[in-house]
Amino acid sequence: MSGAPRNWPGAYRAGPDGAGNDRAGPALSATGLASPWPLLLLACATVYALRLACSAASGASLHVDEAQYWDWSRDLQWGYYSKPPVIAALIAASRALFGDSEVGLRALAMAGYPLAALVLAALARDMAGPGAAGAAASRWAAAIFLASPLAALLGLVATTDAPLLLCWSAALAGLWLAVQRQRRWGWALFALAAGVGLLSKYTLAAVIAGAWLWVLLHHHRQLPALALATAVALLLFAPHLAWNAQAGWPTLRHTAEITVAAGPRAGGWLSLAGFMAAQVLVFAPLAVPVALWSQRHSAAWPAVPGDAKRFLLWTTLPLLMAGALQAWRSGAQLNWVAPAHLATALAWALLLAASPARLQRRLALALVLQALLLGGLTLAPHAAAASGRPWPLLLDPWARMRGWQQALDDVAQALPAHTPVVVVGASRTVMAQAAYHWRDRAIPRMAWFDAPVARHHYQLACPYAPGPDRLPQVWVLADGPLPDDLRSRLGPLVPLVTAVVARTPSRRIELQLLQAGAAGGVAPRASLCP
Repeated sequence: MSGAPRNWPGAYRAGPDGAGNDRAGPALSATGLASPWPLLLLACATVYALRLACSAASGASLHVDEAQYWDWSRDLQWGYYSKPPVIAALIAASRALFGDSEVGLRALAMAGYPLAALVLAALARDMAGPGAAGAAASRWAAAIFLASPLAALLGLVATTDAPLLLCWSAALAGLWLAVQRQRRWGWALFALAAGVGLLSKYTLAAVIAGAWLWVLLHHHRQLPALALATAVALLLFAPHLAWNAQAGWPTLRHTAEITVAAGPRAGGWLSLAGFMAAQVLVFAPLAVPVALWSQRHSAAWPAVPGDAKRFLLWTTLPLLMAGALQAWRSGAQLNWVAPAHLATALAWALLLAASPARLQRRLALALVLQALLLGGLTLAPHAAAASGRPWPLLLDPWARMRGWQQALDDVAQALPAHTPVVVVGASRTVMAQAAYHWRDRAIPRMAWFDAPVARHHYQLACPYAPGPDRLPQVWVLADGPLPDDLRSRLGPLVPLVTAVVARTPSRRIELQLLQAGAAGGVAPRASLCP
């Protein structure tokens, strides 16, 4: 089967159904064949501008991962301990354009979500076919994705999910156009998106595996073209593999540890069930119940093109299986299968394009309410803090990003202005946050390293470990209990200052700065993080 059936645009235009509901055709006649793009572009630009404003108005600083990515962006390489290089390069470009403020370094990454929505809109329109159904499907795909908690909350910060989701959607579009529409440039788009996506996050490998499943099972004549596109993607990925090999494979080892090996978090069938159920909250907590309640009014699913169903299923199945394995073995973060929701948005858009107008109106209302609630959730904690009122920790998406600027400013007052100083960070968190918030002071840092293998980026890049060189005065920065053998290796530690800053009514940051004794200058390795 190739493309949409001839009767797809008018699949439900026969008039009222048994329940007396008008079908999608009459409801869409007002728009007819009008292009959806002006409205889509305006909507995506508005959403992007509002999210920039929300990020700026939040009063929050950076998440620890963002601070670490910012630190990476000052020293661009083909790889880092836990991630490939695209997020660092993206933040470096954003800093060059907009500066080092929180919003400035986030700006380009945040743009990935509305851009992904536009790619989904184009793909949904092609899947649905020409005419009113295609225009409706494009609008629904963009709206469902942009109104999801996934895009609304992750879209406020700079994480690897931003380029991953954009590349995943572009890879889907390229694959569909190459196979279904015989567009040769679709293979180029697929190869480029897959290669850059792999350089963003290894998760992209799942859509490549899904592409092979779909083509092998349903379009085997396209296997040579898919093999060539995959080879090009791997060629783009090769410099990162070379970096990994030279560094001892830290990124691959880290990824394997969190995806395959059983971890300390609770796993099992209950964890798996909770993980799958929670995906409803990540995707559409208001719209899904409305759709389930209204499903008896719709018989549109059979009208969705069969090849579109198979395409979305096979290109998403490998990721869902990997996420389920993670959840079952050791628990999984909710965003680990985030790209699967791209296929969900597309499937739902195709379904709604041929659904009763009453259902479409209900879903539209649910999505608007969902978007408004999410927008309020991002601004309410700051408004509550400004008025002196407590705000529940679980409803504050910025909770883990608050207080770092003040805490590190308080600690910095105890650092000597002219005496050469090296700060040894006791955790990845303090290393990354100090890098960003002390960026104007350029204080050399080293990471405490007391294990056979590095456990985070700073232990790999600038470990405090035996070596041939001597250091100037050593100071220790900690955000919790000190490691067991830190005192024995550094000698007596003299507490200098403790900074305590409230994040929320129930959470606080407590930083401690200590000065090392005479043993602090004993020949550590001379690799310093600026």
